[in-house]
Amino acid sequence: MRVHPARRAVRDATVGLGAAALAVSGALVPLGAAAAEPGQQITLMGFNDFHGALGGASALACQVETVRAESRTSFLFSAGDNVGGSAFESAVQNDEPTIDVLNALGVDATAIGNHEYDQGQDDLFDRIEPRTEFADLAANVYDAEGNRAHDAYQIVERDDVKVAVIGAVTTKTVGKVSPAAIEGLEFGDPVDAVNDVMDELEAEGVEYDAAVALYHEGASGSGEPGAAPSNSDPIFEKIVSETDPEVDAIFNGDSHRTYAYQAPVPGQDGETRPILQTGSSAANLGTVTLERGEGEDTDWDVAVEPALRPTGEECGTSTDVTTEVTSLADAAIKEAAVVGAEPVGSIAGDITTSWDDSKASYTDGVRVANDTVTNQATTKGDNRFRHSAAGNMLADSMKWYLEDAGLDGENEVIGFMNPGGIRAELWDASSPTGEGDGVVTYAEANGMVPFGNTLNSGEVSGAQFAQMLEEQWQRTADGGGVDEGDESFLAFSVSENVEYAFDSSAPQDERVFDVRVNGEPIDPEGTYTIVTASFLFEGGDNMWALSEAQDVRDTGVLDRDAFISYLEANPELEPDYSQRQIDVQFLEGDDERSPALRLSGLESQSLGAPEITSVTVDAGEYGTFEAPYGASESAVEGEEPVTMAAEDGLAAEVTLTDLYCVPTDTPESTVVPVTITAVPETGTEIVFDTIVEITGGTPEGCDDDGSTTPPPGDGDDEDDTTTPPPGDDEDDDQGGDDDQGAGDDQGSDDQGSDDQGSDDDQGSDDDQGSDDQGSDDQGSDDQGSEDSQGTSTGGSTGAGASSGSSTTGDPVGDAPTTADGPSALARTGTNAGVLAAIAGALTLTGAGAIALRHRVGRR
Repeated sequence: MRVHPARRAVRDATVGLGAAALAVSGALVPLGAAAAEPGQQITLMGFNDFHGALGGASALACQVETVRAESRTSFLFSAGDNVGGSAFESAVQNDEPTIDVLNALGVDATAIGNHEYDQGQDDLFDRIEPRTEFADLAANVYDAEGNRAHDAYQIVERDDVKVAVIGAVTTKTVGKVSPAAIEGLEFGDPVDAVNDVMDELEAEGVEYDAAVALYHEGASGSGEPGAAPSNSDPIFEKIVSETDPEVDAIFNGDSHRTYAYQAPVPGQDGETRPILQTGSSAANLGTVTLERGEGEDTDWDVAVEPALRPTGEECGTSTDVTTEVTSLADAAIKEAAVVGAEPVGSIAGDITTSWDDSKASYTDGVRVANDTVTNQATTKGDNRFRHSAAGNMLADSMKWYLEDAGLDGENEVIGFMNPGGIRAELWDASSPTGEGDGVVTYAEANGMVPFGNTLNSGEVSGAQFAQMLEEQWQRTADGGGVDEGDESFLAFSVSENVEYAFDSSAPQDERVFDVRVNGEPIDPEGTYTIVTASFLFEGGDNMWALSEAQDVRDTGVLDRDAFISYLEANPELEPDYSQRQIDVQFLEGDDERSPALRLSGLESQSLGAPEITSVTVDAGEYGTFEAPYGASESAVEGEEPVTMAAEDGLAAEVTLTDLYCVPTDTPESTVVPVTITAVPETGTEIVFDTIVEITGGTPEGCDDDGSTTPPPGDGDDEDDTTTPPPGDDEDDDQGGDDDQGAGDDQGSDDQGSDDQGSDDDQGSDDDQGSDDQGSDDQGSDDQGSEDSQGTSTGGSTGAGASSGSSTTGDPVGDAPTTADGPSALARTGTNAGVLAAIAGALTLTGAGAIALRHRVGRR
């Protein structure tokens, strides 16, 4: 383990070696034999993601001192992100009051978090680490020579009990921090690194009684007391199941979730160990008491169940520690208050992040917090899987600022906001400082976007922007999952001029299938101006397509100051609960004329948002269809329920009953605009415009002479033989008799074959934004030919979307159902749109052969 002598000298000179905090480095000091007695108990305390929450420091200290009074021997640890992304009071003073508070609190050791790198590794090495009076640990960070960049572990001793503490930081740091800040550092697997340290301790004969792992990494969901959390992140599963069995307790961080439970110890039948995460911003203190076994059993067993102690609970413990912590925090808050009290805007309702169902619910038709908000500065929803009113506002503010400052140029401007950059809520109710209801202060605005990123702009193609939307499903620079093939999701917000549709169940880079700017389909070869924080242009949050933007310019203003200007220009700002994106999946209906759509992600999880009760699909003269919006179940008998939204599983399954019959004569092209609207009205209105070309036999119930049944609302005259009106480009190349419905071509082996979804054709690195995407092949003479009908066209949005799926099959043969996955028709040479689902269902039922193409035609 490499030690930085200068930093270690400063730390050793400042570490207090009294009974309150005795910490010595196992790498530097010879260790005596472990001396814990059988039956001896120790209490481990932990918190994570403090983020400069000085407003909660006093309450946290009170809980810590209460536990210390209850336990003869106790230890206090942090699982990282002590600083960075901080509350205004700390951020405005460069987080130095926070470090002083944690020193006074008697923290024994901390894992380094990704936010400790916010101002660069030199700031961490030369300012943060020397100022802390406790060990800063990261076993899985390596320099260019392959040496550990930080201390990997610390031996902390108290009352003759020695605890080996090992720290590790999330590998997601490479996406969460500006690449320039961590240049030359490599972030390895945290579990492997912890296990390596455990092996080294044994090999070097280092004596210790108990071992604790501090991972700045955690589950994707929360858990009830005593129960495992919900989780979709494989790195958490590896932490639980593969961390060395000699580790007696595990504290997590980073994901801001809450859980305290016991998990099986790998390789030790019947044995368990505690795993805890405490939320964020001093909301809870995690505790667990361990007891040394008797006789030959030297394991530490749980004596008092792991638990989370809410710091908001009344606490009367007062000691010298609580007095000092409170004094330091109050002084910092007072100093920041003078600047922070200045009003900078006003709002007409809470404007918040998304609050998942563990924190909020719909009561009387409105989303409200499950618990009373007692501390505005440290309370937030922070569900980064879902788009939010706060994200909408910040994306809009960026677009507004660039245009208002005259920096927008000649191209359409798109604001782009990452969810991790939103660090607080805007509360309508007056804060304890008494500024008044609806007033937004400088401190509150800064607390929402505290990182001090400059606002940059840059030019991308339409294809690159669509790829940016695809990269909400996180991946590394080479396209791999950020965690062993996993793709976590971050809900980036877009400005109000953008709307798009996606299929969350589709493969990587084939999910986004329709993007519109100002209501018009995006031009893959057109140029668009993106405005966002400088951090994202550097590839932060794994925005690799954005990192290739051209003509990147620094506006010279901090994102916070641009946001404040927006607030000043828009008094009484109201929350925008509209969803600017929709998740669409395609189902078979009950009969050949009644396809169905599953629509999800239409409800806002921001506080104050109305509860969506139904969804309408307006197909114009072809009818308007409506379905209730709620808990989603599969439309296919015998299939397991399907959840579409990231966490709450709300969706509508809209059946387009008797939409129309398929004509038997010459193919017709019909343009059918479809509007998706949420009820009650929230501003969510997504429109798709698709050309549907139909040919084939008449389904049962339609007229046998080749005429079509009138669409709903057209009257009941049985003699009416109206057919869908013709569309654009009816030439020999676009669906002639030889090409459009021939059994060998339409849905043949070419449709859904290896050619359709191969690496060479479907959203691959070579095709993404290349000549194939939006090139002459799309809408060219080849569209409708044997090789092109229904095959990959790069997805006209430029998202790399194309047919790709093999579920379409032969429209008159063995067509597998689409209920097991998205229909390939969602991504044939069109933006697919909702009518893709309609046509797909009709094709699959054998009613006729249907081809789809985007209205834009050649590019």
